[in-house]
Amino acid sequence: MNSKGCKMMKLFLLYIVVLNMVITTAAETTNNRILLSSVLVGTALAASVSGNYDFSYTDLALLTTAVLVVNFPTNPPVPVQDSCTAPGYTADPLLGCYRVVTSDTSFVTYDQAKQECVNDGGRLLLINSEAEANALVAILRTYAAGGLPYWFIQGTRTGASLTWFDDSGNPLIYLPSTVTSQNSLTSTRLSLTLQLGGFQYEALQPATTSNRFVCEI
Repeated sequence: MNSKGCKMMKLFLLYIVVLNMVITTAAETTNNRILLSSVLVGTALAASVSGNYDFSYTDLALLTTAVLVVNFPTNPPVPVQDSCTAPGYTADPLLGCYRVVTSDTSFVTYDQAKQECVNDGGRLLLINSEAEANALVAILRTYAAGGLPYWFIQGTRTGASLTWFDDSGNPLIYLPSTVTSQNSLTSTRLSLTLQLGGFQYEALQPATTSNRFVCEI
């Protein structure tokens, strides 16, 4: 490449870099790496154009590659969508997306409460650890509701089994050390009751009603 052609190539590359810097700054980009790369390449080209340095063919090839890389368009980051958007539901780091249901006048059985959660696109809340149970208890203490003290949560069993299962047919991951009425073969629905300074699980008969339950999505 002759001296004139080499200088024209330098000017062209410098034009591209300067244009990129202007656009990048105008867009107020947060990608400082792109802006810094443009400054470095532009400085090298400016020095060459002024006669302080002569590029070899390899130098020009590398700078051309650098300009193409820093100007190559990238997809904008995808915004994080809030997954807990169902009406009445609240997001919690331990419990996920949940809804506390209380009523002063409407009492339902365990299976009816379960169906109401299904109507929301969810299920009764499944508690997988003592930490989750304590987090739920702290939330439930902020609610005042008349009627029976039972909070329906996820957990059923057959009369002859002492093993509790979730809605998917898997044994419950978490149970407290004792479940009230565990030995009653007719008590096949699980509930949580608040106690002074704590809580307990209680097995209920299917016909037992309550005005409190917790759903999750």
